[in-house]
Amino acid sequence: MAEIISALSNGSQVKVVYSYTQNISANTSTVTAELYVHRDSYGPSTYSSCTAYININGSRAMTYTSGFTIGSSWVKIGSTCTATVAHNNDGTKICNITGFFNSSISSKLENLSVSQNITLTTIPRKSQITAATNDFNIGDGFIIYTNRKSTSFTHAINLYFGGYSTTLCYGLTDSYYWDTSSWASSMYQQIPNSNSGTGTLRLITYAADDSVIGYTELSFTAHVTNSNPTFTNFTYLDTDSATVSLTGNPSQIVQTKSNIRVTVNGAAAKNYATISTYKAQYGSKTITSSSNVISFGTVSNNDNLTITVIDSRGNSSQQSVYLTTIPYAVPAISSATLNRVNNIEAGTVLVCTGTFASIMVTKGQYSLKYRYKATTLGTWSSYISITPSMNGGSFSFNANIGNFDIGTSFNFEIAAFDYYTSTTRSALLSTAKPVFSIRDGKIGINKIPENGALDVQGDVHISGSKAYSDSYHPNADALGGYAATVEVTGNAIVRRDGNGYIYGSYINSNRANETTAAASYIYDTGDGWMRKKTLANVRAELGGTGSGLNADQVDGVHFLKGTASGTVATQTAYGSIFYSADVSVSFGATLPSVPVVTNSFITNGFGYCILKSVSTTGFVIKITNAVTSSGVNWGVHWIAAY
Repeated sequence: MAEIISALSNGSQVKVVYSYTQNISANTSTVTAELYVHRDSYGPSTYSSCTAYININGSRAMTYTSGFTIGSSWVKIGSTCTATVAHNNDGTKICNITGFFNSSISSKLENLSVSQNITLTTIPRKSQITAATNDFNIGDGFIIYTNRKSTSFTHAINLYFGGYSTTLCYGLTDSYYWDTSSWASSMYQQIPNSNSGTGTLRLITYAADDSVIGYTELSFTAHVTNSNPTFTNFTYLDTDSATVSLTGNPSQIVQTKSNIRVTVNGAAAKNYATISTYKAQYGSKTITSSSNVISFGTVSNNDNLTITVIDSRGNSSQQSVYLTTIPYAVPAISSATLNRVNNIEAGTVLVCTGTFASIMVTKGQYSLKYRYKATTLGTWSSYISITPSMNGGSFSFNANIGNFDIGTSFNFEIAAFDYYTSTTRSALLSTAKPVFSIRDGKIGINKIPENGALDVQGDVHISGSKAYSDSYHPNADALGGYAATVEVTGNAIVRRDGNGYIYGSYINSNRANETTAAASYIYDTGDGWMRKKTLANVRAELGGTGSGLNADQVDGVHFLKGTASGTVATQTAYGSIFYSADVSVSFGATLPSVPVVTNSFITNGFGYCILKSVSTTGFVIKITNAVTSSGVNWGVHWIAAY
């Protein structure tokens, strides 16, 4: 039990000892109290009457007016009393307890009192919401419990989910079965991009008079179900016009060539989601698109084409079809050789093998050709078609393709063409060099005979000495009894040395003197070898570097002459005397030094010219004229000495 005690008053005190119990459903507390008094040790005091009472919550709970004996120990005055105290609607209550004693027998017992506000324990009033689950699929149903504190309480349940709120029920007593399917559409709208969302259930408790006692809340997680997108089907076709022209059917797919386009039909999202992605997968290749038309590109084998439609929540559905494609490979030439008939004839046999894609054979889109050129030339012949033997996609060719000069080697290029491309392979046809050949009364050594009874290719040795060498073997020991040498000696055949030089002492020409203009000259730099020199270089060494230089030389002095003329404007200076601007005259060449220039001058009136400056390329004059101020016609003849 608890107590409240007054302060000492003239040696005496009064106290109230109390306790209480609570009625939750009635929202009340029953307070039990007793009054006690004591005085100092000078007592006791005894008398036949007094005035004493206890007030609980402002009301008189006990009154006592009879006799007493009070000493230094606590003495109970009157009887034990009780009082029922009503709490506030929210269950709270502050209750005042007051105790009083008064007796005139002694001043020590006069007007003793104690009073205090007691905070009573709050009586739980709002109902506590619970549920069979707080994690469920939208469309499920489950029970919500109120756990009410009084049978007089009623309730309402509010739903808060995303931006959506509503009241599920009113007047609820103990429990409520919530079938979420009735609210599924509104809930789905709040989570178009997620497969789950969180929300709150609020239980509001009402007293019997419909006043609000309070509310409690329960958080929950709701999940999306049965919301995968759907689509009717998908189609595919080849958009490569060249390949469609080949197959004649856009639904036939040629490996590495057909450009596949997929169209997804009838795609639809569910429960307020949207379609976000279309995905096409073929083997390890995957293409995604925001459009239902997907440009997939090429494929290289047979496999499943799988189409997946994905919505904004990440949910998906898919369909597949197995594509049987048409194999394709570029033409291949596995071997190619060229051989001369009997290894020495002009007739030539081409042997080659390879493969074409089967569809090219079926569609007749293949051909085999060759072209050639002499190994020493850069120009190829036109392609020449040949007809191979076919065995499925494999081909072979083995036939004579004509005559090719036996003394010339040839480069060949064999080409296999199909509808899309071509493949080439190189081969070499060597020259034919028979050791010994007899043809129509002619004998050939190291060649087919062409000229004379004996046609030899190579050196001819007689009795151990080289007697003859053809143009391919210029090292014959003697010809007509004369030996070949690179030395400067008489009675010998002239032979070039390893650098292609010819040695000699004199060159004699029986030709008459030439009068035509020279294009170049033969000269010696001092090392004994004769070389060509350009006309311009000769002129430069003689004293100039331009074409048309006509300098003469007298006693070591070069003389160059020329003329110049023109028209020039003038300006007034000194009254009626007119001066021209500077007039430049070119030598037509760059001289090795600055020359001395003299000139004669003519004009269309009285006048003269002044030589202002001279350089290696020309000179500058100024003209005076007393007749006209414009259009002065002038001419000058000049000689430059250097």
